Amino acid sequence: MKRVVVRVRGELDLPGVPLLRILKSEAVRNNVVGEAKLLGDTLYAVLEGPRESVDRVLKSIPMASPAVKIREMEVREEKYTGQYRDFKIAPS
Repeated sequence: MKRVVVRVRGELDLPGVPLLRILKSEAVRNNVVGEAKLLGDTLYAVLEGPRESVDRVLKSIPMASPAVKIREMEVREEKYTGQYRDFKIAPS
């Protein structure tokens, strides 16, 4: 099992681009749990699940929408905790 903390900066909060819902859908489809929130031009997320599944969700972030422009993506692996039971979108 794998746990990562992700910080993505760029042009992310765009009208008509539901980035958080896209991320949640991808996480649920890949059996990944955690949470995400969007604060201005920065996406913060914690992803937990099987190693290959977490990696698939990470790879999907830059491809979420052609309108999204990522300037920086930082991924930090941490010790798996099993803290989450599902994937939630935290209030921004």
